[in-house]
Amino acid sequence: MKIPKLARLRIAMGAGILLVVVIVSGLGWAFFKQLTLGGEFREEAEQLEQALATQEAQQAYLTATLTYVHTDAYVEEWAREEAKMAKPGEVVVIPIVGKGGQAPASTPTAEPDAAPAASGDRPFWTVWWLALTGSGE
Repeated sequence: MKIPKLARLRIAMGAGILLVVVIVSGLGWAFFKQLTLGGEFREEAEQLEQALATQEAQQAYLTATLTYVHTDAYVEEWAREEAKMAKPGEVVVIPIVGKGGQAPASTPTAEPDAAPAASGDRPFWTVWWLALTGSGE
């Protein structure tokens, strides 16, 4: 059975058109994938830029802290606040606080004849003042 010449031409044209559609579809799909991949790369680049800015800010803070730690001012601050040291002629005072932030019931004083004050009816600063000065109000 022979296929007429016109039918063969139509089959060849159909196959050619189908081949072109398949190739264009493949190229379109690949182009779309590249676009989505490029968008993902842009998002990742923005995240990395933000992370870089954060790390640079932290590095600047740490560099400033390192510079400050090498100064005499930091050594003095540390000695006074952390190590509870004092310069010659100074006295370090550490308030004694009991449970619940209340001062102890009897505050030690320098005068043995002074009556101990109940801390429940006095503000905290008066108890501290008594501890510092050792005198009455």
